[in-house]
Amino acid sequence: MTTRNIQTIVLIDDEVKLTKAWGQVLTQKGYSVREFQNGKRALEYVARERVDLVITDIYMDDMDGMEILKALKDSYPAVKSIVMSGGSQVVDLDCLTVAKMIGADRALSKPLELKSLLKTIGELDAELAEAQPRRGPLKSISTLKNPPDSDRAG
Repeated sequence: MTTRNIQTIVLIDDEVKLTKAWGQVLTQKGYSVREFQNGKRALEYVARERVDLVITDIYMDDMDGMEILKALKDSYPAVKSIVMSGGSQVVDLDCLTVAKMIGADRALSKPLELKSLLKTIGELDAELAEAQPRRGPLKSISTLKNPPDSDRAG
């Protein structure tokens, strides 16, 4: 059984139907999911709880995804991020490029297939797994006290 590195996901989008639908699917896939339509409330949650991944839209009324991304990178750099945008194609590409420059781990265009989102989450999880230090078997205390290569006088 593989252990996931990404367990808790925060979804931020002002499209309520979208966050509800994605939240349900991600929950069914075994993730712990919190949904927000308000960036400020989402960041307050991130400040209080352990969060592994934030998925946010760029264009929202109260606080846009760029502000959310900047706050995450400044205060919670270990939290992974996926930004999404459904703006016009030209503006959308520019915003997604800027989001990557600010530090988004992934930037995706909407409309977005759920399969593509799940694949992206899986890629981020795999990257986290590769970044984890590998732990070998523990050495016995006697081996540590008397290393085999030591120059001990007999």
